[in-house]
Amino acid sequence: MRKQIDSRQLRVLQALLEECSVTRAARTLDQSQPHVSLTLRKLRDIIGDPILVRSGSKMVLTERGLGLRAHVRGVLDGIDKIVSSPDDFDPATSTKAFRIASADCMEAIFLPPLIQRLHVQAPESRVIVRGIDAGFDYAEALERDELDAVICNWPGAPSHLKTAHLMTEDIFCLMGPQHPLAGREHLSIDAYLAAAHIAPVARSRADPGPIDMQLAQHGLRRNIQTMVAEFNLIPHILMGTDLIFTSSARFSGYFSSLMPLRSVAAPTEVGSLRFYLLWHERAQSDARNIWLRGQISAVARSLSAMPAKAMHHNS
Repeated sequence: MRKQIDSRQLRVLQALLEECSVTRAARTLDQSQPHVSLTLRKLRDIIGDPILVRSGSKMVLTERGLGLRAHVRGVLDGIDKIVSSPDDFDPATSTKAFRIASADCMEAIFLPPLIQRLHVQAPESRVIVRGIDAGFDYAEALERDELDAVICNWPGAPSHLKTAHLMTEDIFCLMGPQHPLAGREHLSIDAYLAAAHIAPVARSRADPGPIDMQLAQHGLRRNIQTMVAEFNLIPHILMGTDLIFTSSARFSGYFSSLMPLRSVAAPTEVGSLRFYLLWHERAQSDARNIWLRGQISAVARSLSAMPAKAMHHNS
């Protein structure tokens, strides 16, 4: 049966191998000489070698002891790395890519300031952003270390993922200038449900999206006549149709400032949109991931400090 040795004994052994003296080893370790002598006796029994032998007036290492020096140092270095705090992350010198998945409705508003911030503070790192569609398992990608973080607008993430609330947005309806409801400031629930809607393709049957989930809580269902996979194509479709698109205040305000679209407040029954940051438990204490999460949260705070209504330019 192989004999066991613990890390405290290994540290005594290292001191003995380095100092070649029980007295000096005890002084180095700040331990009593009798205790080090007792440990040496145990080490001799475990290793099956004297380790230190007398040569005249001094002690010298045996051949086995000489051979153990590098091994013991390597083992203790490994233990120190396991139990020590992780290395600090320096964004200015890091070259590892940041991998982020984002809900489509966040791309035009959230990603530009985030990417700008990352490129300024981590200039040597690439930023890789991908969308989240029905065929992409973001939870598995986080688990397999294929993603660092996910920015999304749906609740109920898998329990093994860490979640932080980023921001909450009012909901507005975006429509073309020709739409019969374009002149209103606020839509009633009756007008909203009577209208024809356009929406992104649902991620799954079980997850129709936050808008329809919130309507379903009131026993309501809207009339979705068109579904598209490309989120940012929707404003262009609105220009030539009488469809309504329901999204966040910032998304609606952003596109109504770029195109002659109208942004109208949604009925209160539609609720609000909450945006979340997701990451995997394994990255909870990783210095690089902590830094990235801090940058994402900082962008969310800066957006929240700017009133969304300031982005609306209906005329």
